[in-house]
Amino acid sequence: MGREQEVYDDQYYLNLPTDSGRIRSLLRLIDFGTDDTVCEIGCAAGHFLVEASPFIKRGIGLDVAETAIRAAQRTKDARQVTNVDFEEVSASEFARRDENAARFEYVLLLDVTEHIADDMLLDVLDAAKRLLKADGRLVIHTPNLAYWLETLKDRGIMKQLPGHIAVRDEPHYRLLLREAGFGSPRILGLPHYRQPLRLIDTVMSRVPLLGRLFRSRLFVVVTLPESEEQD
Repeated sequence: MGREQEVYDDQYYLNLPTDSGRIRSLLRLIDFGTDDTVCEIGCAAGHFLVEASPFIKRGIGLDVAETAIRAAQRTKDARQVTNVDFEEVSASEFARRDENAARFEYVLLLDVTEHIADDMLLDVLDAAKRLLKADGRLVIHTPNLAYWLETLKDRGIMKQLPGHIAVRDEPHYRLLLREAGFGSPRILGLPHYRQPLRLIDTVMSRVPLLGRLFRSRLFVVVTLPESEEQD
């Protein structure tokens, strides 16, 4: 726990990048509707929901770290956003509340799953299932273990980012989502957000056989199985 506190302190949340192309790209990919109610699990400093606020009806960001919620509240206040709130609570506890059952069109896990081990992630996925409406969507955005830079980190050739304890590849996410009881996901491979890596990834991703090594991020969209949608 002590090491976790060292990583996720006030400076960690204050120094998080606010965009670098990531938020704009995600907003284009998700394409929210103005009537959508959105829950972001692991909201950190709240940058994404605050940027998304003009495009949604309401947003609620969850994080178990007090420092994250303080930072998120500052982000919200600085932009004078009124349709987004943040709460220091676990996804499991939030999902157990009756008023939150099947409440959300979207549940988001954006750059958070790489911070948690499989057993904890399965608990979070179970909470997401309870929070989603029958036709709702879970969205995951995360580093891709099959990306060439992540492979070098995994082999100890390069240093991994602090807190990135569970960078996974596409087959691993498919397995976990199936185990959690979701339907078949749609998974896109995205280039790096920063130049020159973005240009390199964009070009090299088109090369047969080698292209799969140049998908820096995984963008995963998945819904509940049809059997649950019909219940």
